[in-house]
Amino acid sequence: MTLFWAICAVLLVVALLFVVLPLWRKTSNQNDVLRDTANLEILRDQSAELEADLRNGLLTQDAYEQGKRELQARLLEEVKTTEQPVKLPHNPAKVLAMVLAVLLPLFSVLLYLKIGNTNALMFTGGSGIVSPEAALNELEKKVVRQPEDPNNLVMLARSYAELGRFSDAVRAYKKLVELVPDEAQVWAEYADASAMANNRSLQGEPTRFLSKALELDGNNTMALELSGSAAMERGDYAEVITQWTKLVDLLPPGNPELQIIRGGIQQARKMLAIQKGGKEKLTKPISKAPLKNGG
Repeated sequence: MTLFWAICAVLLVVALLFVVLPLWRKTSNQNDVLRDTANLEILRDQSAELEADLRNGLLTQDAYEQGKRELQARLLEEVKTTEQPVKLPHNPAKVLAMVLAVLLPLFSVLLYLKIGNTNALMFTGGSGIVSPEAALNELEKKVVRQPEDPNNLVMLARSYAELGRFSDAVRAYKKLVELVPDEAQVWAEYADASAMANNRSLQGEPTRFLSKALELDGNNTMALELSGSAAMERGDYAEVITQWTKLVDLLPPGNPELQIIRGGIQQARKMLAIQKGGKEKLTKPISKAPLKNGG
């Protein structure tokens, strides 16, 4: 965690240099330009006064020449002197630079604390990020300490599945459906893990779990997709068309799986057409079994 915040601090400093430094330099350049402009205006006025005095007879030619030489010397001196820029109160660029220097780091930290996930930052004592196995062990300990907390249990079940430990995932999902028996998504994930642990076959218990999921929520897309796959596996092509047609209606237009699912529907139609009585089924609307909770 310390390493993470150190990296963030470095990135913020770099960001501030890109944003604040140009504004600050712009302020200094503006001060130099304004100072030189003011000095030149003063010298022009004094030169004009000398010429007026000469015309009016208030100065002799020698006095006039002497005054011009002094003004020229002062002009050269003013151009060389840049160490003391004119200070302008309430300069907008300078004020903006100071405000950004304060607000940018503060806003970044507050934004991360609001939408970030500090629990995902699991660092060891400076050696780097802990291994997935170590993180999984910590999650297992949480489940042991809080066996009635479904949040930790669902994270553990999904972690097992991601790591390919499907038998462990099945055991975790079995406990989970006892804690939250009315969650369709949990039943769908339970079916998927069970199939993976059963040589990738959706027949038997996985099919029953999918039926439970669709009973709870007939619009659960994962359950519809797996139910169509289970029907394809057992050769029930009419059921494939039913489930996947509904799935196509539920998925957003840009979903990358749509083309695959539509291809599967076409394949199921072809297979159904060569089955005995399949052509008759194709000429009739595919019936959708009534499902609870939005089915």
